[in-house]
Amino acid sequence: MEKAERRGALRCRFILALLIALGIALALGGLWGDRQYTRAGFTQENAFSVVHSLSGEVGRLYQNGILPTLTASGADAGPLEAAGVSLLSEVWQNQTRAEEALAGFSGEALRERTMKLLAATYTVSGPSIRASQRKQLAALSPEEVSRITRSLLAALSGQPGEGEAPAKAPGAEAEGAEAADLPEPAKALTAGLEGTKRSAMLLQIFLTAVNENGRYITADTVSEFKKAIRTNEARITGWIWAAEGLLNPVTRLFCSAGKTFVLLGVLMILDAVLLFFWLRADRSWRLDLRWAAILLIADFLIVFQVLPMVHMLFRALFPDGRFSLNVITRLYTNELNLGALINTLVAAGCTMVLGTALAFPLAWLVGRTNLYGRKFFRGLFILSYMVPPYVGAMAWLRLLNPNVGDLNLLLRALFGLGDGPGPLNVYSLPGLIWVLTSFYYPYAFITISRAMEKMDPTLEEASRVAGASPLKTVLKITLPMTTPALVAGALLVFISAASCYGIPSIIGVPGRVHTVTTRIIDYVGRGSDGMTDAMGLGLFLMALAILVLILSDVLAARKQYITVSGKSTRPNIVDLRKWRKPLTALVVLFALIVIVIPFATILTTSFKTDLGKSLLAPGNFTLSQWQLIFSREEVLSCLKNSCLFAAAAATVGILIACVMSYLLQRTRIRGRRLPDFLITLGSSTPSVVIALSLILSMRGNFGIDIYQTAWIIIIAYLLKYLMMGMRTVVSAMSQVHASLEESSQIAGASWGRTMLRITGPLISPSVAAGWFLIFIPSFYELSMTTLLYANGTKTIGFELYEYWTFTSQPVACAMAFAILLFVVGLNFVLNRLTKGEFSI
Repeated sequence: MEKAERRGALRCRFILALLIALGIALALGGLWGDRQYTRAGFTQENAFSVVHSLSGEVGRLYQNGILPTLTASGADAGPLEAAGVSLLSEVWQNQTRAEEALAGFSGEALRERTMKLLAATYTVSGPSIRASQRKQLAALSPEEVSRITRSLLAALSGQPGEGEAPAKAPGAEAEGAEAADLPEPAKALTAGLEGTKRSAMLLQIFLTAVNENGRYITADTVSEFKKAIRTNEARITGWIWAAEGLLNPVTRLFCSAGKTFVLLGVLMILDAVLLFFWLRADRSWRLDLRWAAILLIADFLIVFQVLPMVHMLFRALFPDGRFSLNVITRLYTNELNLGALINTLVAAGCTMVLGTALAFPLAWLVGRTNLYGRKFFRGLFILSYMVPPYVGAMAWLRLLNPNVGDLNLLLRALFGLGDGPGPLNVYSLPGLIWVLTSFYYPYAFITISRAMEKMDPTLEEASRVAGASPLKTVLKITLPMTTPALVAGALLVFISAASCYGIPSIIGVPGRVHTVTTRIIDYVGRGSDGMTDAMGLGLFLMALAILVLILSDVLAARKQYITVSGKSTRPNIVDLRKWRKPLTALVVLFALIVIVIPFATILTTSFKTDLGKSLLAPGNFTLSQWQLIFSREEVLSCLKNSCLFAAAAATVGILIACVMSYLLQRTRIRGRRLPDFLITLGSSTPSVVIALSLILSMRGNFGIDIYQTAWIIIIAYLLKYLMMGMRTVVSAMSQVHASLEESSQIAGASWGRTMLRITGPLISPSVAAGWFLIFIPSFYELSMTTLLYANGTKTIGFELYEYWTFTSQPVACAMAFAILLFVVGLNFVLNRLTKGEFSI
């Protein structure tokens, strides 16, 4: 037995050593390939693949087109070989390189080398021939191509050597005779050309004819070559390599993806080292397939989350390759930026306090009392979570605009305040705080209400038996027991408000109340010059997020209460008695002010022709805005993009969530906490920081180039919102007792069958809910999309923002309410599908 264990341990260590060796080999090969790429001077890494393709196509053209034509014409190819340097120098503008490229060759090898170099060079950068003329040349008969070949060789025979006068060179008479025998359009293309220029055009005509409209060297390869290799010297290198044919698949692979192989090698080494320490701590020395799942998820998060953030930090602190705080000092002493920092902290702090102060009593009234319509109110309060925050900004802008806001007009009429602005001004820091609070308090409300619904009522019952009033019980028992949820909800509100962009851009910027996010977007809009400053400000949000994450862990660790007992319990419903109706009326008033009136304002605005008039004014009602959003192709395309991107992020996210929930709840395998920590870190990171870090690192810097593609947007959504789905599934998995799975396996069912027939159906409502919780914020996301979108990847959130800012506010309101209807409808469908088991 001990020998078997020793053999297993040795085998395991050998595999780890092999993985490390393979990782080192990949990293070294990638470094060599990247060095070759740098030395070649190519513009894009795929240039090696393009050169490899061109090399194969040039070889086929020589064997199947050039060589048979030269042989069939019966002409001596000697003149062509002799003139090779002159013809190459015509395009290369470097006679020394041309001579070196043909040096050391003779006989058949010289002819093949010359013709391949000429074919590679002239098909890419030879004299211009129009597409219509190319078609005519490709349609020439073999006899006509032979005449072109003879004319070409005759012209080359009469070409003056180096240092000779170009006029009346030997063979000029033959050249003139051959010109008369050229077929059309070759005769037209060579008309008026003399010497090397005429020979170059004849060569281009010859190559075009034998290539037969891209039969061998394709137009796509030529186009890719031009894009991937832009400088003249680099193109000469590419033509020489194409003629040599030395780029084998392995060399091409390492040269064209050197940075990618370095990244893969480093990840492989890191994974092997982690496995070694886990196995050593576990003392089993047995590889487990579950570690593969852990490492795959961790590698994904390291590549797309940790590496970009570290790179952004490095770029901000080492702007010129040397450590310097000049950028940070300049940014944080700038008066506008300093004001933005203060505004961000004040707005986020006040939003946290107000939002939590609103969320706790609302959660208690809805979850623990006999308030009238408490289930209805719970759904109504959560509605704000399912609506884009910038939609709330649009609504409150219509209500509290200091000049024409509906509430200001009403207040001025009621109190006779005249026609001046006010009395309320949404374009201010208090206005910004109010709008942030009205749309971020649900984050705390959801967290606190969940904790209250699962509380063990024993302590509260004891408090009531001891004679304490309901209010005293809430303050002395309920509030302390919900402290962890209260802290978590408050910090979530704080970081969400601090990293918000939509509301400050609509409310704050017009009132000159700048925040860090609006300043970052402003710097990014200045192009590459502003990226360094944007990174420097992004560090503030990154540090804030890490501080909040640490603070949350510390406070949660100090305040641990058992709120769910092992027995089946149902929290007590507190009888409000005489306070039932007044408190219900107060909740109704709150719902009217915070939810109903703003959403009603958006709806009525979407039907207006003139914003300055009442909806009931003659001729002011129209459906044109609604018709436009359902008929305009650009809007529908953005809607399709939003659905696709959000669905992709939600689907991948829920798969990761299911794997992680199993690892966290059903195993004790080492390393399972690593991806859990990384997922939490990503969720806590501000959206703007995630987008900035991806922009800086996903442009080929580390072998991955997904900039301005749909993938970078999907990955950003996944990093930000994955934890929302994962926590839901993990919570559901924790409520399914492991004995059910054990009973299934004892009865003979496999692990997979047990998951599909037992665990899967039990957690399926939560899986659907988790998918929904990732999909919804991804669907209407704005902050990251503003930085990451391209022309073909605009989303409905960004389109809505553009309509509100630059085009038409009524159309924007129609789009906003349509989004609201879509989200509410999706929530309703999900409730029906899960038979009412789903709730946020």
